[in-house]
Amino acid sequence: MSDGMHGEGGLKTIEQIIDQLEHAEAHLAKLRLEEAEAEREIKEALEELKAFEHHVVEVHVVHVNEVEKTVFKAHVAATLQKVWDKAYLKLEIPHQPKDVFQTAGEHPKSLMSHLSVSLKEAKDTGIIENYHFGIASETGGA
Repeated sequence: MSDGMHGEGGLKTIEQIIDQLEHAEAHLAKLRLEEAEAEREIKEALEELKAFEHHVVEVHVVHVNEVEKTVFKAHVAATLQKVWDKAYLKLEIPHQPKDVFQTAGEHPKSLMSHLSVSLKEAKDTGIIENYHFGIASETGGA
């Protein structure tokens, strides 16, 4: 009399079942390693994002002639030129050829000769005191 455990009628042998189990365990171990690697990558990316956010500042720009204002975030590595360009996009005002990018406040100073300098470098070297800027347009004469 057959007990049905030797491959008869489509039943698997004990060796086949053990092989299947070992294969499944190896597959699971591989997936767990991949999951751990993915979790490490996520942690690294989150740490990089956190570090990046520590270097983002709030920039204030006023278009003096249009009396329009905008506030946006910029990375400290952004150049004054990039900040100026972004200000036009945010203000939705066209850049005129004789416009001047300058510091804001009572005694604005032109930043035109410093446009390639980053926000950080400009602040560290005293070119700017803060992240408040102005755009002045040359007004038409007679």
